[in-house]
Amino acid sequence: MANNERQWWKEAIVYQVYPFSFKDTTGNGIGDLNGITSKLTYLRDLGVDVIWLSPIYASPMKDQGYDISDYRAINPDLGTMADFDNLVAEAHRIGLKVVMDLVVNHTSDQHAWFQDSKAGGEKRDWYIWKPAKIGTDGQKEEPNNWGAIFGGSCWEWSPERQEYYLHVFDVSQPDLNWENPDVRTAVWDIMEFWLEKGCDGFRMDVINCISKDPGFPDVPILDESQKFQYGLKSRFNGPQVIPYLTEMYDKVISKRQPAIFTVGETPGVATPQEAIEYLQAGRPLQMLFHFEHMYIDHQPGKTCFYKREWALTELKAILGGFMTYMQDHDGWDSLYLENHDQPRIVSRWADDGDDTLRERAAKMLALFHVTGRGTVFIYQGQEIGMANAKQWTFDELRDVEQINHYNTIKATRPEGADMSDVLADIQRIGRDNSRLPISWDASRNAGFTSGTPWIKVNEDYQTWNVASQEGKKGSVLSFWQQLLKLRKSEPTLVYGRFELVDEASEDVYAYTRSDADGVFLVVCSFKSKEVSWNCPIEAKGKLIMSNYDVQEGDGKMSLKPYECRLYRR
Repeated sequence: MANNERQWWKEAIVYQVYPFSFKDTTGNGIGDLNGITSKLTYLRDLGVDVIWLSPIYASPMKDQGYDISDYRAINPDLGTMADFDNLVAEAHRIGLKVVMDLVVNHTSDQHAWFQDSKAGGEKRDWYIWKPAKIGTDGQKEEPNNWGAIFGGSCWEWSPERQEYYLHVFDVSQPDLNWENPDVRTAVWDIMEFWLEKGCDGFRMDVINCISKDPGFPDVPILDESQKFQYGLKSRFNGPQVIPYLTEMYDKVISKRQPAIFTVGETPGVATPQEAIEYLQAGRPLQMLFHFEHMYIDHQPGKTCFYKREWALTELKAILGGFMTYMQDHDGWDSLYLENHDQPRIVSRWADDGDDTLRERAAKMLALFHVTGRGTVFIYQGQEIGMANAKQWTFDELRDVEQINHYNTIKATRPEGADMSDVLADIQRIGRDNSRLPISWDASRNAGFTSGTPWIKVNEDYQTWNVASQEGKKGSVLSFWQQLLKLRKSEPTLVYGRFELVDEASEDVYAYTRSDADGVFLVVCSFKSKEVSWNCPIEAKGKLIMSNYDVQEGDGKMSLKPYECRLYRR
């Protein structure tokens, strides 16, 4: 039976803030906490209920704050603890909640815990250490063939300990040993610290990575050209992940329900059947970020930089499959198309080269995004249709994943070889695209900073910015505001049953949301050309939203490029 119990977190609109690129108030070129506070009314007026802050903790910034050196300190580039307290107080005053990013699969290698562990101190078992394997030539080798998410081996040799430590991500991000109960207690204490300071919940970074296959076996060879195999098997969804999360619920989360907000990032949770295991009673997560729709353009067994073509029916099978299964098994989904790890969706799934098509595609993708079954997550700048950078040079790159990829490919080529194809892949899918500062206005540096920005601003900021769209009828920003207002006024769009329409179409993604109060029909063309579509169900009804000036439709529709329509029956 579908779970239609009303909960505030199901109806909430969540807005992800990437603090370093949001708004700078000091002129140092880096966004800060006071910059976020200065824009809270903008977020409230957009229709936001919750702001999720990407990491704001002390960090050497090897992975843009996801390498934490002190969980109880604010990164000085972002401000002070007093600034954080003021941000939370002001957000609460105007009715917004604040969610923190909980990054506890790994720490920075600069964290005092790791320094002590490396030296064999009291925390020697707080991280995952393994002795070297001895190869057939008598030389020491890595414990297994696991490849790190950011390239190379998952293992790094420590001369101090004469052992390897595990890092599923970058070499600067050693994985914590969750089998040690002292590690878990330390995590509960960190959560309590921030909750006591007014935090309203957590987005839990790669939370299904906290338990690995205890045998640390080699994984199947998917790419024979690589010694270390990229992938998620054995590194995620280990046998103890549910017991660890149950303990988290018992120790921390259960004391604060239903007020607390929780979402878990779970790469490698490939099916709704796997996802539902994380969402049972007595477990801390209300919903998950699964990634199958984000992997749809990746070659299996390779990093995101290796592209594959995909079909719209594949996307329907993934997202439609999750929503349908969740509604029948007491589950709840998350709705997202962008975040700090993904490129801009209008560049990824549509045409961003033509301003007219870009605007229409941004609106179509917004309607598609907001009318699904689940909690809506917006990434900063998505509401104005921000696109990827037009191009990148190597010197402009900031993301460790991109830089590692570039250098790995460069090392295989002759000196002075052309690298434009690698930069093109980065332009298409790289994470720096989402980390460009928000284009607030057409002034210098897009109104983000009076200084030199830590990363370049988007080349199109003079035409695509908040100021040029605010209060303008027909703008992408106005469309988002209307959409969010509609969703808040129509519970059917939150709790109504989701059903795909014409699953076989490769041109149109259509579905209904329905309950006792009525039926909404959503029609979205994913094509940059005009298409004809025969709706297999009764389509007549009031056309309440479209990105084109069209007449109320019937069963046979002629849809213009990236056209979207929302009907109420």
